[in-house]
Amino acid sequence: MDIKETVIMCCREIIEKSRGNIEVDMDTAISRDKGIDSLGIVNLVLELEDKFGVELDNYLADIRKCETIRDLVDVMTGIVEKK
Repeated sequence: MDIKETVIMCCREIIEKSRGNIEVDMDTAISRDKGIDSLGIVNLVLELEDKFGVELDNYLADIRKCETIRDLVDVMTGIVEKK
């Protein structure tokens, strides 16, 4: 599974836990449209750390700036490629 697919899958899981089955794509807003709350963001970060085997503490500011899943994919691509 590639970075894009993994990030979308993780976001979908978090969104479905709080909002039910909702369409999720690259342009889905992470918090505005679909409502990933602050606890959901924490769970998303933990899930991404687990899936990619990286520590994201130093990147939390970048992750919080992400408005869409596309933005998050871009951030995670940069992080994963550095490791």
